[in-house]
Amino acid sequence: MARRDRLSGNEAVAEALRQINPDVMAAFPITPSTEITQYFSKFVANGQVDSEFIPVESEHSAMSAVIGAEAAGARSVTATSSAGMALMWEELYLAASNRLPCVLTLVNRALSGPININCDHSDSMGARDSGWIQIYAENNQEAYDNLVMAYRIAEHKDVKLPVMICQDGFITSHAVENITLLEDDEVRDFGANIIPKIIF
Repeated sequence: MARRDRLSGNEAVAEALRQINPDVMAAFPITPSTEITQYFSKFVANGQVDSEFIPVESEHSAMSAVIGAEAAGARSVTATSSAGMALMWEELYLAASNRLPCVLTLVNRALSGPININCDHSDSMGARDSGWIQIYAENNQEAYDNLVMAYRIAEHKDVKLPVMICQDGFITSHAVENITLLEDDEVRDFGANIIPKIIF
């Protein structure tokens, strides 16, 4: 059974993460993805998830923490955009070459100097050949649906690769649309028993 709501793309991604309840989220804020970690850290603080939230000093550190947690068997996730993604590039190859099924929620934003906050895919295209599966969302519904599927894809025995869920900065991340959400137990059941949950 599904329920209707009106959410921004960032809210939709955070809601999917709440339903998935990953073991670890490590993140450093950068526009326009910051809201995802803000919403999710609120879920952590309110006890709506039992995830470990790790605030770090950079995006490089965020991906390093995700890789370490995933290597220890914890479902791990981070979120970033633009130059934050570029700072992670070195680590992206480690995640893929070690076949770690972690997830990255990327809110696409231009890479440029001195600054550009417009949407384009130069951040994810720079990581096109890093070994990550990239899935792009056309709208907020797809951003939500893609994230619900992400761990199921990444953790499949025939895949075992990290997955990047991409949505357009500001165009979907901040725009509010009607969306159909799955019930919490449906999402949990869909992703259950792929790998055991780690208890912290």
